[in-house]
Amino acid sequence: MTTPDVELVRRALHLCLETCRDVSGLRPIPPLEHALAVATILAQMHIDAIGVSSGLVFEALDANLLSLEQIEEVLGYTTARVVGSMERLNILERKKQNIADTGGSIPAISIDKKPRIREALRRQQSETVRKMFVAMAEDPRVVLLKLAYRLHAMRRMCHPRYIGDRQEMLTMAQETREIYAPLAGRLGISRVESELEDLAFQILEPECCEWVRNLIEMESKQWRSYVERVCSILRKEMNALGVKAEVSGRVKHLYSFYKKLARNAGDVGGGGDLEALKQAADIGQIHDLIAFRILVDSTPDCYIALGHVHSLWRPKEGRIKDFIANPKPNGYQALHTTVFCLDDQLVEIQIRTHAMHEMAEYGVAMHWYYKDVGDNASASARELQTWLRQLTEWQHEIRTSNTSDTDFVEAIKDDLFEEQIFVFTPKGDVKDLPVGSTPLDFAYRIHSKVGDSCAGARIITQLGSGDGDRLVTRMVPLDYELKSGEIVDILTSRSAHPTRDWLNFARTAAARNKIRRYLKFHERDINIQIGRERLDRELKSSGRGFEAINEDVERWLCGDGNEFHVNTFEDLLAAIGSDDVRPRAVVVKLNEYWQQREGKDTREEEAARIPLSTTAKIPTVAQLQVAGVNGLLTRLANCCCPLPGDEIVGYVSRGKGVIVHRTDCQNIALYRKQDRERLINVSWTGMSQSSYLAPIVITARDRQGLLRDIAAVTSELGINVVSVNTPFRSGEQAVIAATLEISDLGQLQRALARIERIKDVFQVKRDLGKRK
Repeated sequence: MTTPDVELVRRALHLCLETCRDVSGLRPIPPLEHALAVATILAQMHIDAIGVSSGLVFEALDANLLSLEQIEEVLGYTTARVVGSMERLNILERKKQNIADTGGSIPAISIDKKPRIREALRRQQSETVRKMFVAMAEDPRVVLLKLAYRLHAMRRMCHPRYIGDRQEMLTMAQETREIYAPLAGRLGISRVESELEDLAFQILEPECCEWVRNLIEMESKQWRSYVERVCSILRKEMNALGVKAEVSGRVKHLYSFYKKLARNAGDVGGGGDLEALKQAADIGQIHDLIAFRILVDSTPDCYIALGHVHSLWRPKEGRIKDFIANPKPNGYQALHTTVFCLDDQLVEIQIRTHAMHEMAEYGVAMHWYYKDVGDNASASARELQTWLRQLTEWQHEIRTSNTSDTDFVEAIKDDLFEEQIFVFTPKGDVKDLPVGSTPLDFAYRIHSKVGDSCAGARIITQLGSGDGDRLVTRMVPLDYELKSGEIVDILTSRSAHPTRDWLNFARTAAARNKIRRYLKFHERDINIQIGRERLDRELKSSGRGFEAINEDVERWLCGDGNEFHVNTFEDLLAAIGSDDVRPRAVVVKLNEYWQQREGKDTREEEAARIPLSTTAKIPTVAQLQVAGVNGLLTRLANCCCPLPGDEIVGYVSRGKGVIVHRTDCQNIALYRKQDRERLINVSWTGMSQSSYLAPIVITARDRQGLLRDIAAVTSELGINVVSVNTPFRSGEQAVIAATLEISDLGQLQRALARIERIKDVFQVKRDLGKRK
């Protein structure tokens, strides 16, 4: 640091000592200890003086020992701005904690309240993450400060003497794995990313973590002499070439090694079953358990070293990657190669300069934003600037389309944190996209107008090698899956425009939102008509028609605070037509209204017949009405799993009370022939049930990890999966039948919507088949 930078940190340290010394009891750990720990992490991340100063004084602000005005007076406006942004994030965190405490401190909390608390917690988490991305776009120091606090908290939780709430630890570890570790990786801070992943792994899957740790220790002992031999050979060869180099060997960190084991084991070992993983794991298939690193002084030395390594050992085809010529968007640069090394063992060798190594360890966000900007910015700095600018624009587009915070966070996970591919424009600009992206995603990543007028795409590839190579172009469909390294040329036309089919081709949330926005604006009348027809069909299947909806119903359905977030009934029909709202969800809501009205009319008629001298108690807990009588022993049939809103009929069983079936149940068809006298009328009026069984059918492309992804979604929504099986698998397609235990229809709708967004899922719907 320069002398003024050192002076800024010195003033921040003095301010921290003055306010936090001898202060304890306000936090689980004293503020001074917390501040010094976080500032040390920030210094190790190579952040600038403003970042370190913010880490030193934030704890005092958060403990109300300092004000923002005092910080600005002593340390300047920029430091105060960073600390103020962090304080706003912490206010949201405390709201989330208060919700969690409310849910956990009531011993007799009802089943009905638990889903609401989980939903409130999820919304609060989503708001926190969204605000963090807003703050990051303004100043990356904010998110680095947040990462430092999260790393310190995770270290404390994994300490052997730590005592805390287990559920809180699990929630924090899951959030760390899904949001904070990938974010550190996206910013190029691989050291922080690796440690956060390992700490979360230790909390979420302690048995797997311990097994992997023991496995790595055992393998490391066996490989120790081998690593020393290879390092010795590489040092001698580099010296002989006159290349000054540092050579070292390292073992993959815990979670990275575990992911490779699970990926190689496939669905057998990838679902969290430790015993299955132990049986399916094949360490021999992990080629880069041991990675060697060669650090040199200059870029030309990197290529000299790579050529000599290939003259020593034969490289594995398809495993040579040049991230120097084509850096990753976070600034990462290196040469990677996998070779058949001593004893024909496959090992990975990474070659980079000392500057590239520092960039890989600490990321570019620590220094580019403050000293390396504008026209003089390095290529890596410009890439990250572009990424942050795109993030801001994309967030604005999502917010203007009335997307919820939760959907924003899901899109963040999908588009920013998944494995990336790197494709080129014809001019040589690099665009990063999630694996599985199509030309439509690429077109919309360039610009909305390019995407809206996309008429086709062609891929430019190179044939041959040496002086006789030539460029060849070929046309590809809009659903073509792009591959890393391809040059993509988007063809546009004034007559081209988005259609509903494009939603099936687009992979990224940003592209899908832009397509929906176009369709909503240009096809509103068509969507209204489609929505009217869909709602009419759904109403007829429940015994009513579209004509049953009058002005009173429309006002009730679209009133203030309605769950569909629409202003008028036409808006609702357009949302149904554009697939933003499920017609079944609207029918369920309408049935609720009509049942309330019918129940009110019935109660008024009964009250009119009761003598004035008689008082009647209204039951506080309503029950299923069977043939107009409350309180009979009833249960829902497991064969057809009826849900509120379905047409139902009761069957009087011997000794088990009334079993409630759907009217289209196969068993009811049998009873109508053999035991018609046992069938009685039932209705959903007054139904009070804590949970329902909901069979669903998922059609998807068969791939490794599909069941794991589905299980992760249901777990996050707090839904218990009662059963799951795969009755049909053919070629690349699989049909998965699962039964969910839900608390209400809204939870089912959310589950269907979330599962539908999983990669490679074609369709998900409720199973209305005839079940025995």
